[in-house]
Amino acid sequence: MNRHDLHELGGGTLGGLLASRAVWNPDHPALVFQDAVVTYREMDARVTAVAAGLVALGFSRGDVAALLMTNHPANLSAGMGAGRAGLVRVAVNTAYKGPLLDHVLAHSEASLLFLDAALADAVATLDTLPPTLRVIVYLGARPTTLPPGMVELVAWDDLIAAGHPDANFPTMAPGDAGSIGYTSGTTGKSKGVVSPHLQAVMMARETAAAFGVSSRDRMYTAMPLFHGMAQVTTCATAIYAGATICLSPRFSVTRFWDEVRAAEATQFNCLGSIMHMLLSQPPSPLDREHKVQRVFSAPAPPEVLYRFEARFGVHVIEGYGQTEIKNVLYNPIDGRKIGSMGKPTPSTIMEIHDDDGNALGPGEVGELVYRPRVSNIMMKHYLKEPEKTLAGMKGLWWHTGDAASMDADGFFYFFDRKGDSLRRRGENISSQELEGILNALPGIVEAAAVATPSEVGEDEVLVVLEVPDTAAFDRGRLARQCREALPKFMVPRYVRLVDALPRTPTGKVQKGLLRQQGRTAETWELAAAEAGRMEEGRR
Repeated sequence: MNRHDLHELGGGTLGGLLASRAVWNPDHPALVFQDAVVTYREMDARVTAVAAGLVALGFSRGDVAALLMTNHPANLSAGMGAGRAGLVRVAVNTAYKGPLLDHVLAHSEASLLFLDAALADAVATLDTLPPTLRVIVYLGARPTTLPPGMVELVAWDDLIAAGHPDANFPTMAPGDAGSIGYTSGTTGKSKGVVSPHLQAVMMARETAAAFGVSSRDRMYTAMPLFHGMAQVTTCATAIYAGATICLSPRFSVTRFWDEVRAAEATQFNCLGSIMHMLLSQPPSPLDREHKVQRVFSAPAPPEVLYRFEARFGVHVIEGYGQTEIKNVLYNPIDGRKIGSMGKPTPSTIMEIHDDDGNALGPGEVGELVYRPRVSNIMMKHYLKEPEKTLAGMKGLWWHTGDAASMDADGFFYFFDRKGDSLRRRGENISSQELEGILNALPGIVEAAAVATPSEVGEDEVLVVLEVPDTAAFDRGRLARQCREALPKFMVPRYVRLVDALPRTPTGKVQKGLLRQQGRTAETWELAAAEAGRMEEGRR
């Protein structure tokens, strides 16, 4: 990458990109949140204030800052401020608690936690605070129910006030670690994806080009800021283009279009399941009364895409990406092919390989593999897992684990996920992680979690439980235990009880058979079981 490119990309860091936009158009709205409007000059000043406060607290280059925060302007300031001070950012899923939250904080060796007071109860579910954690910066009320641990509590306003106006910040290179993203694969605990600064900035540039974003656009998102869809596809892309971020505190299917109209949004992003939810609402004369021109959604099956475009008068853009490699495919605005994931971005090489690593031709189904054309735009490695890093890069290609095909025009088509993986409403779920938590519950001999089709796209979670006595099993108690122990997106929807799980001669559970059997007549919904228990308690 030449000097001109790096200059245009703010030196290859998101903080540098923001600083350059603050010089370029300082008084242009960078962020709208509820009734507050923040200009680019103001946003850059807030980021600098956070960075200066962190330096004053003794944090330095390479320290890890975890963010457990709701959608709020402070979330963006904290993440970019940490990066400007040289810290590595970890955006934590706001549904995490207990073992999952403990794993992310301990595995990343976070020394700093930005904590939204609304999420303090999740931290209270930990047995102890990780030994590396030394400061919690809290937004809102001071936390009062923290688990044991030696930490300093610092209010958000005190952090901002602590910094020196002439604080010195380290110079960060495009290839330096900028973030650690935790993603669940097919098995095992969530992996920490260590990504360089340039990855998010390059994705912002390519997304802006694919979506036709300019400084006149207003990009709305109700997706949580720990998710790449909001974090990069909306916020970083808007900053690259000098556009305006319209941030909603949370997604509401009934308020969605009212918020979009009030924000005068011209673009938004969503998951395929959100498209289903919006289509399920009663038709309204206001369905086309908005300024939105383009919507990014993944996945967007043709039968949903056509209905959505016809009803709401928008153009839907499809794409494909992974935490490890960023978004690498987009369906072009002109000359698109409905049902495809699109064509590679300028920095991307994609092929379809067979199990022996040979390239396949048009129409042949194999594994989707990736190589970057530019250095420092895919993950550096999995944190503390060199074997998994090497396995993913077998043959010097990144192996996505997804089966796909390519046509003669270079468009790629998703076929299926390889192996034992689940994806529910935009969240990857590790079956092994889920099974480990269920196996610890009393009355369960062994659990097997598999994907089953959802009526709103992607997967629903089916768990098959081996229990000593299926007739005496307390279904309502299981529902309550799952709700208390698991993030909402991991709570199984469907449950089936068996005397013995099917196994191979070597004792492994035959998950392929369980997936094939799917939802049998003996399968029941977990939510219904809890509702039944509550009703029984009222009698």
